[in-house]
Amino acid sequence: MSTPTLPATFAERFIIPSTGGMEISAYRLHARPDDGPALIWAHANGFNAGCYQPLLDRLRGHFQIFAFDARGHGASAKPRGNMENDFAMLRFAEDLAAVAAWVRQIIGPKTALHFASHSLGGLAAVLLEAEMAEAPFDSLTLFEPPIYPPSGHEERAAALAHSPAFVRWAAGRRNNFPDHGALRAEVEKIVTYRRFADDMMAAYLAAAVESAPDGGLALRCPGAIEAAIYANCPDSGIFEQTAKVSTRTRIYATDQTVLPDLHSWAPGTMISIAANMARAEARTMPGCLHLMVQEDPDACAAAIIDHALGRI
Repeated sequence: MSTPTLPATFAERFIIPSTGGMEISAYRLHARPDDGPALIWAHANGFNAGCYQPLLDRLRGHFQIFAFDARGHGASAKPRGNMENDFAMLRFAEDLAAVAAWVRQIIGPKTALHFASHSLGGLAAVLLEAEMAEAPFDSLTLFEPPIYPPSGHEERAAALAHSPAFVRWAAGRRNNFPDHGALRAEVEKIVTYRRFADDMMAAYLAAAVESAPDGGLALRCPGAIEAAIYANCPDSGIFEQTAKVSTRTRIYATDQTVLPDLHSWAPGTMISIAANMARAEARTMPGCLHLMVQEDPDACAAAIIDHALGRI
């Protein structure tokens, strides 16, 4: 395994075994309220736990914080043999089950355990409860999980039109850079990345790459893996399973008024998902696009604290 995505001064790293011999790199933050509620954080496709260090720093005064690098990302294993199977959405749920069980052993049976995620991470929590019949969390705070709308939904056509573009973009990503300046120049070409808060950009530049064997830097989620995950999302059938989720849930969607020309199919779908769940609500994250956690970590941290604990 490669080096942790969160520094040792910030968090302790653990290796969690999952299905198929997969090894997941997980983290427990230092400087935590040891008798307080716990929270597991799950990241977006193409990112890793370290990319969210400033957000986690905002949360650790309220929770015992745990995070992990999803398979194919960061310091976790990156299989290439059968990517359609190894990066099927259910595999991420199996990994989350392993991480949640590990956290429960640490915090004990009575401590409240909450979950929050950005994009991809939310799919794992939905499938964990809906398909694996495990509901280990007291609350779910999901920042725009990429759950595709079902056939007949008004946003289905737009969602399917977007999917191939995501796959092509990820597959064509530059995977190696001579230095961090070159990485910064590359991400500055992406309009959504230019909206990052300064501390979130610094965290991304530090954690998204690692030293390459032949020199320079390499992405810690190769573009081929990111593309395989995008390709597996549209037909995963997760929307239909959201009705099985009874955990108290809040879902945040893109503010479509920010860049109307950069159309997102997600806002209406997030409302539909919440309506399909037993105890869920959908809200808009004001002034933010899909990468809302990177754009406004203060508002997103406050949203997690408010939903999980009922206080800001």
